[in-house]
Formats: sequence, structure tokens, C-alpha cells
Amino acid sequence: MRLSRMRMLLLRQVVLVCMVVSLCLNFRMLIGTELQTEPLQSDLQNAVQPRELQREMLMDSLANMNETLHRRQARTERSIKQYTTTTSLPANPSRPTANVDSVIIAGRPRQEEGFLTIGIPTVKRDQNATYLVSTLDSMIEHTTAAEREQIVVVVFLADFDTDYNRNFSSEISRKYSQHLDNGFIQIIQAPRSFYPTLEELKIKFKDSPERVRWRSKQCVDYAFLFQYCRNLSEYYLQLEDDVVSARNFLTGIKEYLERVRLDDWTMLEFSELGFIGKLFRSSELQRFADFLLLFYQELPADLLLNPFLQIVQPTKRIFKRYPSLFQHVGLRSSLVGKTQNLTDKAFGNSSAMKRKAKRKVVHLIARIKKVRSPRPPFHLTAVT
Repeated sequence: MRLSRMRMLLLRQVVLVCMVVSLCLNFRMLIGTELQTEPLQSDLQNAVQPRELQREMLMDSLANMNETLHRRQARTERSIKQYTTTTSLPANPSRPTANVDSVIIAGRPRQEEGFLTIGIPTVKRDQNATYLVSTLDSMIEHTTAAEREQIVVVVFLADFDTDYNRNFSSEISRKYSQHLDNGFIQIIQAPRSFYPTLEELKIKFKDSPERVRWRSKQCVDYAFLFQYCRNLSEYYLQLEDDVVSARNFLTGIKEYLERVRLDDWTMLEFSELGFIGKLFRSSELQRFADFLLLFYQELPADLLLNPFLQIVQPTKRIFKRYPSLFQHVGLRSSLVGKTQNLTDKAFGNSSAMKRKAKRKVVHLIARIKKVRSPRPPFHLTAVT
């Protein structure tokens, strides 16, 4: 009993000592914190002034930057306004706009969308050869007045020689004034700023620099023409300035459109030659123009057709109408020294097409017979 009391007293003393030690430690920590508070507060007061100064400097910088951005935006808006009033065509033109009207040299745009736009780019040819009059006469001769109400022929003067364009436009205007006034024919030109430099282009296929420049510019010509024509009609037909048409070509186009009405097509062909007689929906023109501008120095325009179709057309089928509705008649090219005596053998000649189809069938049958022909029998020969 006495021993247990002594243990209890000893335990109390130990607890009291621990409490005293704990109080001493807490008191020392409290004093240390108070001692450290004064320099911290003084440091904080000293740091407030630089932070406020930095904040003021930052606000001044933001104000200056905002003012500079406003000045640049105002200059940009003035430049855009000046550009749209002095240049010809934006990257994505729409009709009718002031910009589109400014590229028109002659002709009166129609207010309503037509059925077919025929695009004809033209440039100065070697030895001053011209075929455009024959092309336009053919369009007029082989259409009725009612059909011409559905068609817009856009003649694109794509030569960089402005004097040549001015003189040539005057000749066309005098000869076809009636068709220019009623909207059947329009004459346009492109601003030089639309074109890239056309210098230091890729040399491919062992072409000369002159030929590379010629075919690269031609791709850009087509891109500009597509952008201008994309809202004029439901369909777009690509021709050249040395082409004549078959009689009733518009009827032939409409009949073939009805025939492929349920097919997924991107391009219809009404000629076997190059970029002649190729028909697109006008809704596809902007996409094709972008494609040409992307690869203008890689391939000629007619060779870029297949890669474009492989990308956008759901089927590999070729939609080609026989007989052809357009014939190439030119001899002199726009590339100096080049002649191209090309004719479409399928033009207006259904009997020739029948003979061609018959030859294909005969050739196919011959190949089938060759595959199915039995091997010669194997004979054993006795050796004596």
C-alpha cells in the first residue's frame, strides 16, 4: 500500500516535469516568432513598393501594346479597303460584288444563275495565231437564242501583256457587242498580284525553265478562272480558245447529264483531248482551284486531273460521252516554238466509235481465248 502511493507520487512528479518542459518550449517558440515578425513585416513593407512599381509598369506596357494593336488594325483595315477598291479579285470571289465587277473588261453579268458556264482562257500565241473568233462563232452558230439564255461564255484574257489584252478586247467587243450586252459573253482579266513569282520553279521531266513557267502559269490561270466562275451557273465546262463545237452540243450535254443522274461523278468528259470539254459541277470549282494552286509547279493542269479525281470522286469509273462534242482546231501553241496538231477522232463520228468499241471487244475475246487455250500434249520419246 505504501509502495503504491510512492509510485503514484513519482508518476505525478514526472507528469508535472513534462508539463513544465512543454510550457518552456512553447514559450520559447512564441518569443522566437515574435522576434522574427518584426523583420518580416519590415521586409514585406519594403517589397510592396517594388511590386506596386512593377504592376504600374506592366499596366503601362499593356496600354502601349493595346494602342499599337489598334493602330495596326486601323492600318490593316485601310489597306484592305484600298485593296478591294483598286484590285480585281479576292481569293474566294462571290457574285455579284464590286471586286468581281472590277475584273470584267466587257460584258454584263446576269443577275440569275444560269445552267452552264463555259470558261475559255486565251493568251497570245506563237506567230500571232488566233483561233478565238472561230471558237466563239461556233458557240453562237450551234446554239439557239433560248439556249444562249442558259449559257455564259467567260473569255479570260490571261496574257501578262496588257496592251495585247486591251487591243484584243476591243476587237471582240466590236464583233460581239450584242452578245456582250445580253450577258452571253463576258471578258475578264486577272490582276498580276494574283500570280506567284513564277521564278525558280521546280524543273521536272527534263523540261526547260520556259516550259515549266508556261505550264505553271497555266495552272494558276485555270485557278483564277474557276474562282471567278464558281457562282455563275449550275455547271461549268472547260474549253480552250482553239476549239469548235458540234451542233446541238447543249442538248448532248443535258442528255448525258440525265443519263448519269444517279451516279457519283465529279467530272464528265465531252472530248478525249487534254483539258478540253471537261464538265464539273460549279460547287466543285473552288476545291479544284485550291488543288491547282497547291500543285501548280508539279504537273501540267491536264495531268493534275487524275490525282484530283482519285481524291474526290467516289468511283474510278470514267464518265466519257461518245461521240465527242468538241474538236481541237489550233496548230500554234502559246508556248513559243510548240505546235500541236491534235484532233479528236471521236468528234461527231458515231461510226468511228462503233468501230473502236468493236476492236476492243475483238481484242478482249482474243485475250480470253489465249488464256483458255489448252497446253500442247506432253509426249514421251523413247531413247534408243
